Formats: sequence, structure tokens, C-alpha cells
Amino acid sequence: MNKKGFTLIELLVVVLIIGILAAIALPQYFRAVEKSRSVEALSIMGSLSAAMERARLVSSNNEYPADINGLDITFNDGTGSAVTGSSWSTKFFTITVTGGAESAGQVVAVRSGSYEITRKFASGCVSCEDKGGNNICASLGLSTTAC
Repeated sequence: MNKKGFTLIELLVVVLIIGILAAIALPQYFRAVEKSRSVEALSIMGSLSAAMERARLVSSNNEYPADINGLDITFNDGTGSAVTGSSWSTKFFTITVTGGAESAGQVVAVRSGSYEITRKFASGCVSCEDKGGNNICASLGLSTTAC
């Protein structure tokens, strides 16, 4: 007799191979997605840093503003509304601005429970701190050394 079809062993081997490939590919996929999300924060931080530097240069006391009110650029929060004040949330990050003296001015982007990216206005130094113990900063290629 000529029976057509697959044996149980052949099906198990195929399922095993698919499982191994998924176990290898999924962490890489999640890392790539998180890296693309961090680009959002880095872009906001770069634009904000440049705007804060311009505001400091025209201020009478040579200090960074304490919030983003009155800057020459606008930002939208996660709902699309214009942002005012010193802290707001995007879809993936909470952004906080600290003004004051040249050495104190910075912007911090926090990814809830995962990592925190800090950019100093004066030096342009960017650092990252892991919060969830998953070593995401190194996989994103960000410095883990504080500025």
C-alpha cells in the first residue's frame, strides 16, 4: 500500500525547528522595535536641546528656561495636543526638562520601567541608564556612563 502524508515524527521535527527559529528571532525583533522607539526620544531631545540653547543665548541671565513655554518650537504629546510646561508624555516616553544654570540644563526621556535617556544641554552628552535589568541601553548603542 502507498500511504500519503507525514508521520508524527516529521511533524514534530518541523514544529521544533519553527520553535527554535522563533526563539532566536523574537528577541532580535523586540530589540529592533525598541531601538526605533528610542530614536523618537533622541530626536525630541536633539530638537529640544537646540531650542533650549537658543533660548539661553537670548536670555538676560544666561540660563536655560525651566520649561518649554515660549520656545521657538512646539511639541505634541501622545494625544496630539500641544505641550506646555516642563514634563509631558509621548506614546512611549515621559519627557522632562530641567532648566537653570548651564551645568544643570538637561532633558530626560523615561521609558516606563525599562530605561532612561539623559541629554545635557551644554555638552550635548547623551547617556542611558537601565531600569529594568534587561541591558537595553547597550543593545541600543547608548553610553551607560553618566555625563
